[in-house]
Amino acid sequence: MNSKDTNISSSHTWLNGQPSQEIAISDRGLLYGDAFFTTIKVTGGRVEHWALHSERLMFSAKRLGFPSLELTLIEAELQAFIKEQPDISRAVDGVVRLTISRGSGIRGYKAPASPEVQRILSWSPISTSASFDSGVRLAICSTPPIIHPALAGVKHCNRLAEVLAAEEVPMDCFDGIMSLNDKVICGTKSNIYFYLNDQWQTPKLELAGVNGTVRRWLLNNQPDFVEAEITHKDMASARYCLVSNAIVGIIPVCAIGATSFRLYPAWQELAQMYRKSAFVD
Repeated sequence: MNSKDTNISSSHTWLNGQPSQEIAISDRGLLYGDAFFTTIKVTGGRVEHWALHSERLMFSAKRLGFPSLELTLIEAELQAFIKEQPDISRAVDGVVRLTISRGSGIRGYKAPASPEVQRILSWSPISTSASFDSGVRLAICSTPPIIHPALAGVKHCNRLAEVLAAEEVPMDCFDGIMSLNDKVICGTKSNIYFYLNDQWQTPKLELAGVNGTVRRWLLNNQPDFVEAEITHKDMASARYCLVSNAIVGIIPVCAIGATSFRLYPAWQELAQMYRKSAFVD
């Protein structure tokens, strides 16, 4: 695949540790979605929560049958890549997408016996001006996530369900909620949490959904956060609601469709705890 967009600097995209705007048209990530990725926030040139991202990368590689990843090499390339970004001097924050593809192989679905794994890095500067003090609105999508227990939790590159669901999300909403048989699963780009029965509950991801880095931090470090099956009726009866992803961290929800929520009073304290742990995991 050849990029012809002259507005994209090759310093913003690397392939296997080198500046590049090209990837083979036979790459299995392009042809079959035979790849996985993680989206990493960079603050002041530093990678947030690398331990959580690297843990999920290893989990994804094992679940999809990829060779073991060379995390030391990947981290070194990531750090070198960030230092090359011209936006670092102008924007404090940025986002790196790290994609791992199985590379090219013979025609057909069957994976090559000895794949040449490709490491793709891309950079985007981001603005930190957005305020979430009033909470965000979410929509309810009719598009369900793809059910596949073997892929549940993995941030794989087969994201067509999320693409279709995102088309349903109005401009005034931060995200859209995806459900399976009346059970809430996740947002198109976020994990979700409801305050029910004096505890925070987040949907189980046994059949579908991405096990986000913030979600794992909350479940590992906050004893009042647990996994549960959550129906739309449960959602409507919750006192508070939060959503999270690696870019925005933890933010409050004020409404989902016609259902309104009170803002969780301690959300900023919780969000700050997550941010403060970004470089010590």
